[in-house]
Amino acid sequence: MDVVTVFHAAAAVLLLLAGATKIARPRTTADLLHSLRVPRLGLPSREAQAVALGLVEVVLGTLALAIGGPVTAALVGVFYVACALAVVRALMVGAASCGCFGRSAPPTRIHVVGNLGLAVLSFISAGGATPLEVMEDQAAGGVGFVVLVGVLAGVFLVLFTALPEAMAARRRELG
Repeated sequence: MDVVTVFHAAAAVLLLLAGATKIARPRTTADLLHSLRVPRLGLPSREAQAVALGLVEVVLGTLALAIGGPVTAALVGVFYVACALAVVRALMVGAASCGCFGRSAPPTRIHVVGNLGLAVLSFISAGGATPLEVMEDQAAGGVGFVVLVGVLAGVFLVLFTALPEAMAARRRELG
């Protein structure tokens, strides 16, 4: 199994999840966009801007999983670099939330490193097999690949949300 493609597919699944939550609950992302002073680009509200960002994430994640290929892998990598830069900026301005998953998870260096790692893996994946090609080469229609991608996406979700929330709660408890 192509390990890099597994991580890239997990990155694509994470984009789908982040996009879906921005669409369903745009408030935390809208607040982050406001605190970062991102221009609204003609959209009527910050919530509309957050929903538009969520739609981009859903489309990009879907394309990366369904079509694959070097262009979509590179686009996922570029998107994750942009996310890392946004989290760095959020850290600099003292934002309360990273705005990624419709939750109030604080931005952390873990999130920056995770985004950059997913970007690098997606860039490397641009020269390799697509998720569908990996699945076709697997027994049982790629069930093992799908399970591994799901587990990795879940681990990244915990690293980006639950771990920062737990760390913040612990600092409040000690402070």
